[in-house]
Amino acid sequence: MSVRLRFVLTLTVVVFVILLSSFLTIYTLYAQMREKEFNKRLWAHAYHEYAGHFNIVDPEKTLLSNLGNYLPGALVNYQWALLDSSYHIISTSPGQPINKVDTFLLKAAKKSGESKFVAGSVQGMALYFNKEGHHCFVIATGYDQYGLARLASLRLIMIFVGLGSIIFIGLFALYYVIVATRPLVNLSVQMRRITENNLKQRVDVGKGNIRSNEIVQIANNFNNMLDRLEKAFQLQKNFVHHASHELRTPLATMLAQTESALRRELTPAEAKKVLESLKEDQQEMIGLTNSLLLLSQYENLRYSPEWPPIRMDELIFEAIGTAQKMNPGIAISFNFLNHPENESLLYMPGNENLLRAAVNNLIKNAFKYSDNHQVNITLDTQQSSIVIHFENNGQTIDANSNDHVFLPFFRGQNAMNKRGFGLGLSIVKRIVELHRGTIVYSVVNENTNRFTISFRRLPMNQL
Repeated sequence: MSVRLRFVLTLTVVVFVILLSSFLTIYTLYAQMREKEFNKRLWAHAYHEYAGHFNIVDPEKTLLSNLGNYLPGALVNYQWALLDSSYHIISTSPGQPINKVDTFLLKAAKKSGESKFVAGSVQGMALYFNKEGHHCFVIATGYDQYGLARLASLRLIMIFVGLGSIIFIGLFALYYVIVATRPLVNLSVQMRRITENNLKQRVDVGKGNIRSNEIVQIANNFNNMLDRLEKAFQLQKNFVHHASHELRTPLATMLAQTESALRRELTPAEAKKVLESLKEDQQEMIGLTNSLLLLSQYENLRYSPEWPPIRMDELIFEAIGTAQKMNPGIAISFNFLNHPENESLLYMPGNENLLRAAVNNLIKNAFKYSDNHQVNITLDTQQSSIVIHFENNGQTIDANSNDHVFLPFFRGQNAMNKRGFGLGLSIVKRIVELHRGTIVYSVVNENTNRFTISFRRLPMNQL
């Protein structure tokens, strides 16, 4: 069942239930009011017969008012019977008199003053009067022809009004839902036309205020989602292209060296040289594969609020020690921009292994592209964040390439003569973003590169 039809049926059923409840309430209240009014007329006629038989004159104003309101007008099929206190009939109406008397009804009337009963379409009352020493029962019955006719008319009117209202509400709801959902249907048609082959196509946002028009919001959000998908598809496409290209190069080199070695007789020295070259190519492939696995692994990681606090200055000192062991010619300086008096400013929540890998990669990158093998690290502790600068002297990256420096396999003009794959900074960026931090590249001067990472500091109450 479509959403449109479901909405129409739901609204129609709700309106039907409301109308039915309202009509039943009105009909029930009117029926009760009619019965009460007719009982008052029966009482007035019964009292008139009683007072007339015993010549009783009652000057009470309320009684006279009731008699004046309900006594005028003959009752249809009106019958009455006057009985004494021993249940013997004294007088009855002419025509078809009441001969059979229910003593239980009379006893109930004597106890409470009156007792009502209904026999088919006939409505009746048994009354007990005691005025001026005349103990007497009066039984009065009649048919409320006009009241029941009005009740039947009211029932017929309600049926026609109810059916007409349901039909009108159903048609109106159908028309309204068609008009209201037309933009959604058009949006759905446009969405079906978009596939992986035409991600550049966008849906028509339409007219209206984006803050108050939900259709415009949906279209705008869908277009934003397409922008992200297109970017992701493009990144994936570029990633696959560059990865296959980078893997092809060492494989082709290894194949060429192997074929060359097989075509001629090699001396032990030449064979050793070929094997060493193949070893270097294999190490490059292993490094490339490990980097690709790291990128894939980090894509699946998520931020965890349960991460323990990490002291960043100690982590940097450990990374410096590791870098000095791996690169004997490296020179690293580490300074505080403003040494904190409170050591809690040095802590932040994080994954220690990932943060160490990010710092190691930044030190390695700064050393690799430095002219003097000098790396300068500066730690700036602020009230709500920790900022770390990595600087080196060397050829800077062109301003037009700043936005691409963190893309996988991207290598700037300063890396043309350097071995590598362009994955280190991509891994660092993923680790930093995983810790809800930021990393930016900037040029301090014409010969100084700077990478800056910023993290939110861990509040003291969480240490």
